[in-house]
Formats: sequence, C-alpha cells, structure tokens
Amino acid sequence: MSLNILVVAEADHPFYELITKHYEVRGIEEAMASFDIYDYVIDCSQLRTQKKYYFIKELAHTTKAPVITDLSLCWGEWIYHNCPFVKGAISTLFYAPSKSLEFSIKDENDFQTKKVITDFYQSLNKEALYHQDLKLSFHYPRVISMIINEAYFSLEENLASKTAIDLAMKNGVSYPLGPFEWGEKIGLALIIELLRELREVTGEDRYKISHQLKLEAIKL
Repeated sequence: MSLNILVVAEADHPFYELITKHYEVRGIEEAMASFDIYDYVIDCSQLRTQKKYYFIKELAHTTKAPVITDLSLCWGEWIYHNCPFVKGAISTLFYAPSKSLEFSIKDENDFQTKKVITDFYQSLNKEALYHQDLKLSFHYPRVISMIINEAYFSLEENLASKTAIDLAMKNGVSYPLGPFEWGEKIGLALIIELLRELREVTGEDRYKISHQLKLEAIKL
C-alpha cells in the first residue's frame, strides 16, 4: 500500500533536490497553513528544541498525521517525551561522507515507521543506521561538532594553521576530511546551533563555542 507522505523542508536543506524528486515537499509556513491529511509527515526543518516542539504541535494538528522529525539540532529525549505525535527521528542536516545516516524510532516494534524512514533514506542514497537509545542527541552531529569546535580553539591559540590541522587529522588520524573542511561542508551555522543547544541543556563547558568559530560563521 502506497502511503501519502509530506516532507517539510526548505530549499537550503542539503538533500532538498533529492527529496523533491520522490516526495511532496512544503516549507514550514506552507505546511502549517495546509489542512491536507497525510499518512505520515517527515519533518526536515532546521529548528532547535523549543521551536521544533511548537512546530510539531501545529503540524500534527493540521495534518492529523504521525510525525517523523529531524532532531539533528534538538534534545531528542525531551521531544520524544513531550511530543506524542512523534513516532521516529532522523538526522539529515549534517553532511556525512559515510553511506549511512542515523535514525531512531520511539517504539522498537513500530515497523511501519521504520520502513517509512528506511525508504526515505534510500531515496537520499543513504543507508539507515539505527540509534538505539536517543537521549541527548544523535551521535554523529554531536561528535563532529565538538571536533570542529576544538579545531577552532586550536586556531585561536595559534597552535597551527587550518591547513596544518586538516592535514594532521587526515594523515595522522585517517579522517576523510580535516575539521575545517568538514565544517565548510556542514555549514558553521548548524554547528553553532547544535553546540548552543547542547550547552543550554547540559550546562557543560565542553560545548562552549569557540570565539573564532563564531567569527567565521558571521563572515559567511
């Protein structure tokens, strides 16, 4: 049985062109103004936890559909706890050189939601990597943001140049990209938004944002 699925995404989403080839796509404002009924809504909006919460509430009210939402920038456990319409979570905003993207489902026995997610990832030419216990956030965006942030702290302290740091991480640690190259691929604004969310949720200094990272994001 073919499902009627709406994807919420803006034109600056990294997979926007691929998504539009396979799904009906609407932006945030258009999705909230529509009262069409769907079997599922896949929400790829680039929102942090509180704004995501209010958007999901409106989305579920207008579409009457279970929601699969991108929690790349969100406190996943809080969204799961406070948004009963959310059945699963995806993470598509952060460029990844691997063939896989993480996902989560609220109920491990919800095979239909799992299939909707795996089919969606397949349309993006990505494999679905199951994140078993979504608490603070997905592993990949959190870890890579911290690595890139630390590289900017090293730059602040004049430990090495961007080129030298990128070469060291690629040749010494076998990273596919250096942290500065990686940051450019992902987009520094997304990295800052996630680090802000993590810092606010946890209060931990390890998520403190490098001043140099902020400066470079402003220039872009």
